[in-house]
Amino acid sequence: MPIKKSIQLRVRAGDTDYTGFVFNARVVEWFSIGRIETLRSRKITYLNDGSLAVDGRPQDVSLVVGEVYVRFHSPAKFDDLIKLQTRIIEVKDKTIIFGFEVRKASDRKILATGSSTSVRIDRRTVRSANIPNDLAERLRS
Repeated sequence: MPIKKSIQLRVRAGDTDYTGFVFNARVVEWFSIGRIETLRSRKITYLNDGSLAVDGRPQDVSLVVGEVYVRFHSPAKFDDLIKLQTRIIEVKDKTIIFGFEVRKASDRKILATGSSTSVRIDRRTVRSANIPNDLAERLRS
């Protein structure tokens, strides 16, 4: 069964631009919140140095965003309550692909969809590295 996490957010004044609609880059920030909360739901958290902890135990693992894609369907406005659903689409040797759907909570209208790819890096070499098997399994189940 795929891992999914849903959260609600409220559009703040600072999320909007001169048009009165949500600034497009803000949606990418919401995707980041979704990734973090999805990992947290699996008891995987970020530490201050950017590495991960699993069940509170520090790991020699860091994830960075390698790619983000967003398709905008409909605008959101100040004070809209939105629902962000994040799911893990695929865990590969070095990457985790997340999928996102942003809906307006009141009528469930789709506002944006997208995906992002997180890459495991070796902090010493700053190069991609394999995701440890135990972490990969936690993200698949």
